[in-house]
Amino acid sequence: MVDNKPISDIRVSEVMAEVGKTVEPATVSTEASLKNAVEAIVEDSDTRKVYVVDNEGKLKGTVTLETLLRLAGYRLGVRSTGVTSLLRMLAEISDDKVTEVMSSPIKVLHNEMLVNVTKLMVEHHLNDLPVVDDDNVLVGELNGLDILKASTKFWS
Repeated sequence: MVDNKPISDIRVSEVMAEVGKTVEPATVSTEASLKNAVEAIVEDSDTRKVYVVDNEGKLKGTVTLETLLRLAGYRLGVRSTGVTSLLRMLAEISDDKVTEVMSSPIKVLHNEMLVNVTKLMVEHHLNDLPVVDDDNVLVGELNGLDILKASTKFWS
């Protein structure tokens, strides 16, 4: 546990264990369609992204809500606005693959020092990061709130 350690010696895996990270991040396979990505985001109302993993669970990319909305905007730009156009666009993306729009994620290793991860989040204006093991298998997601929760143990 992190209680008796200096904050500079804490690792990501310790924070995840401390805050009880039991919720799995939203994921889809590399074979998934954009429709599957939309469904994964909609089903997990706490997320604004879906991680793309291969058959071994290795992290390959990220599809964010922002990317999906941008794609919708491009497609909606040539049509009349409204809910009908949005639903039509969502139906059309069913054949598009997540690999066509995913981005390479900034990720961290489970044994990375929390200080380094916090710096990375601040420098890149990130609220959360995918956490992978030594084989690049997605093991969870660390967010800024997790860091704050763990940090409060050191405030007196």
